[in-house]
Amino acid sequence: MTRIGNIFISSILIVLFIAYNSLSAQTSITAEFSDKRIGVGEIFTLSVTINNSSGRVIMPDIDGFVLRGTSQSRNMMYSSGTFKSIQTYNFTYIANKEGTYKIDNIRVKVNNNTYVANPVEIEVLSSPVRSRDDDRTPDGNKFEEFMDYGEDIYVDNNINKKEVYLYEPIYIEQKAYSHIPVNVLGFSKIPVRTDFLSYSDSSEYNSFTEIIDGKRVSVIPLKKEALYPMKSGIKDILTTPFVFEKEGMFYDRVEYGEEDFTVNVLPLPDKTGFDNFSGAVGDFNFNVKVNKTNVAVGEEMLITMEVVGEGNTSIINMPNINDDVTNYFSVYQPKTYETNWFDGNRIIGKKIKEYVLVAKDEGESIISNISFCYFSPNDKSYTNIYSSAFNLTVSGIKQNFNSFVNNDNEELNVIPIKNTIIKEDKEFRVFNINIIYFYIIILIAVSIIIYNSKKISNLKLLFNNSNKNNDSSIENIKKYYADNNRKEYCKSIENILINKIKDKFNIYDNNTLYEKLNDYIGSQKADEIKNIIDKCNFELYSGESYNNEDYHTKAIEIIKYIDKLKIKNK
Repeated sequence: MTRIGNIFISSILIVLFIAYNSLSAQTSITAEFSDKRIGVGEIFTLSVTINNSSGRVIMPDIDGFVLRGTSQSRNMMYSSGTFKSIQTYNFTYIANKEGTYKIDNIRVKVNNNTYVANPVEIEVLSSPVRSRDDDRTPDGNKFEEFMDYGEDIYVDNNINKKEVYLYEPIYIEQKAYSHIPVNVLGFSKIPVRTDFLSYSDSSEYNSFTEIIDGKRVSVIPLKKEALYPMKSGIKDILTTPFVFEKEGMFYDRVEYGEEDFTVNVLPLPDKTGFDNFSGAVGDFNFNVKVNKTNVAVGEEMLITMEVVGEGNTSIINMPNINDDVTNYFSVYQPKTYETNWFDGNRIIGKKIKEYVLVAKDEGESIISNISFCYFSPNDKSYTNIYSSAFNLTVSGIKQNFNSFVNNDNEELNVIPIKNTIIKEDKEFRVFNINIIYFYIIILIAVSIIIYNSKKISNLKLLFNNSNKNNDSSIENIKKYYADNNRKEYCKSIENILINKIKDKFNIYDNNTLYEKLNDYIGSQKADEIKNIIDKCNFELYSGESYNNEDYHTKAIEIIKYIDKLKIKNK
């Protein structure tokens, strides 16, 4: 009985292994830059697409590129009777050094295999190659006040149009600008989008530095949103409010970003003469493809219609094929697929309609010119796009293209295997005897660590305190001040004050540190400490300094004052 069970399990494992290899053989990896040339300080995207599988992308560190954020999408596509998976990872970068960059070590982990993508290349120039609209700088009195340090944080809400046609996309982009280090905790509420279809791309809030009018500020992308008005008339749009937490010794939470815009949504012009209008508003390309034009009776063929462009594809009515093909083909119910993604500051949509036809009678048939009608807001007119016509031939003899026949006279499809695997990882077996030994060693090590945790904690505390004392010693601080090294000077001042407070009063929760500090030394001394640390943070993150101002004299007085205090139950 046991032997039969082992044979049965082994058979299942062999079948799974064969199925796995069959899927892996179809996997291909493609890498592509959004631009061939880019300027220093401009944003661009590196996309890695995994066809017929899913995996994990391993990107190399690229000297000269700063990662702004990542996103991913996954689509399923039905083709020739099978489903195909397409997974795309988008890495958004900003270039800070000119030169020609060739990336040839992008790797993707798929199951136990590692794949390598095709090499990609981009040229970074010293001056911008895009128009200023692609990477705009805010303007207005509020932003000028922010740049003059009237505010620590400013959120720019940019809307591309305030008068649009029905179904035309409206783009809203939100960015935060800051003089000080902040954390974005998220949005405080979701705006109501009545009468709109909404697509949004929320950032991972990765900040980067930008020089504006000779001043250095931190920029944090917050959100991109595309709104499609579904009703005409005057509409109000409220932007998303975000919650920020100012970093430093004392955490302060504030809210910015809510702003009200009014837009005028125009109805579409009269459609007389364009009865085939699809509902598409924007700029689109239309294409029709067939996978074969010569088939035998009983053989299937695939007709694919594809619409791609900037606009809302969800409301598009895809055209139909002509009815007379039913004289020679059985036509199955078509399947429709749709996907949308942000490409820079635009949202692109793709809609696919697929027909599967099976030949039933010999003869000649035609897929006539299929038309797709859309409205262009830029041209303010309707446009028809016509596909090419296809002549189809149905014969009574079974065609045999790239196939083999097995012993049962069943046709087997041949799948070309791409040689993209560069390394195969060793299989990990949970009950391998070596792994069991490894588990035992880990258990013993964990037991020893738990038993000696107190000693280890004390040793770690001693080590950390030693490092802190070395990093923030008074001698080093005075040396940094004499050398006018403001960056290390401010960091050391902040470290020595915070470490002294934590060591003296056993306060380790930054969220309650200021409140508890008031209980020990009073609000006046606490305010003096906060004032010094805030000035240090300002210098560190704004690049400005107070004429080599002396912070350490006051800091030393405070430290001496704290040392003299007697704390009960310490």
